[in-house]
Amino acid sequence: MTGPRRFGGRYVLLEVLGVGGMSTVWRGRDEVLGRDVAVKVLSPQYAADAAFRARFEREARHAAALSHPRLVTVFDCGVEGTTPFIVMELVAGRTLRQVLDMAGPLAPGDAVAIAAAVCEGLAAAHAVGLVHRDIKPSNIVLSGREVKVLDFGIARLDGTAGGTRTQTVLGTAAYLSPEQASGQQAGPQADLYALGCVLFEMLAGTPPFTADSEVGVAYRQVHDDPGPPSARRPGLPPELDWITSKLMAKNPADRPPGAAAARAGLLAALAPGRTAVLPVHAADTVREPHREMRSPRRTELVLGVALAAAIAGLVAVLLTGAGNPPPVSSVSTPSTASHTHPARQQSHSPRTRRTHRAKLPPTAAAAATFVGDLQAGVISGQVSADAGQNLFNQLQRLLFQSSDQDPERAQQQYGQLVQVYDHYQADGKITGRAALALGHDLDALRAAVGAR
Repeated sequence: MTGPRRFGGRYVLLEVLGVGGMSTVWRGRDEVLGRDVAVKVLSPQYAADAAFRARFEREARHAAALSHPRLVTVFDCGVEGTTPFIVMELVAGRTLRQVLDMAGPLAPGDAVAIAAAVCEGLAAAHAVGLVHRDIKPSNIVLSGREVKVLDFGIARLDGTAGGTRTQTVLGTAAYLSPEQASGQQAGPQADLYALGCVLFEMLAGTPPFTADSEVGVAYRQVHDDPGPPSARRPGLPPELDWITSKLMAKNPADRPPGAAAARAGLLAALAPGRTAVLPVHAADTVREPHREMRSPRRTELVLGVALAAAIAGLVAVLLTGAGNPPPVSSVSTPSTASHTHPARQQSHSPRTRRTHRAKLPPTAAAAATFVGDLQAGVISGQVSADAGQNLFNQLQRLLFQSSDQDPERAQQQYGQLVQVYDHYQADGKITGRAALALGHDLDALRAAVGAR
């Protein structure tokens, strides 16, 4: 029998708390200071990749630079053998996701208090140029009267390159900002949009947008208006409708200029007779490089929507090669919150949510089907990783670079996509059912984009 695993000569791993896309979080014991901690360990398949190791270490540095009561504290980091790890504060409590699934909508005062507390943490992160990019109920933990923001695992320093284009469309569809869905850079205002979606759900009991698929949810984030929370929960103050719609404005410039301004607006919404003043440039605002924000072309929005739902799983599969798909998270019993999703068995929420379905246009549906079948082919081993990546990139060129008013360009890009597919199929890198499915998907995509 081997003893418990020990990292850094002092951290004993006791039990798994959660499994994420890149790492596993353990409950650990710091034998030097005699306290329980959370130890985030990079998964073996990623520890062997230099780029992922660098990203993991960068996350530790970013998080360690933050010190705020609303953010989880990083105590230490290191490498055990070849495996990097991060040691963090262990926060006992329930995630907001668990609370909403069990209890339903919150009292307006509680919802505003939670959102305002999240704003405090975001203001601290944005002040050093760090953007979370995945604010959602499962990344907010409630411990008594305390509120903390978890998991800066896909955070990025504002204004820095986000890696390859396929790696920049990250986030969870139900809380994804329109600019993320359309493939644009996500600044601090993207976190405020996501918080608006969370606030909407806390008030109304359902997310602002639901659909039969993640693609449909992301499509609605770009195109649809969810209406006010009071339309689903009559009796809510109109001030809460106003601040929610302000946070969820489609154009980032129409949202509060910073997290502190958003917090002020939230608190003012609970004070009758007070007017929230949202300055043009608040002190907490992290300014992005000045540029005119153009409206994305319809083809760009369609691609972003299609990719937003499938991108995280597809990128993970492409980087790890064919094999088991990434773990799927769901909620069961309350557990100690950690810097990732709780380790748990698949379960169904005791509450049934209404679904507001929206039919996708042909291009979005065809692109989503193509990406889904491509992901399935890579997972099954019928599509090689390089074939999957190159087809994915060529699909981006087709939909991002081909204007709706330029059918000849669409024809050219579609032809190149077919050539890439034919090349890999001839080389035996696309086989079996995946070859048939992708062939049918290409026919549907040709009709959708109007190629000959």
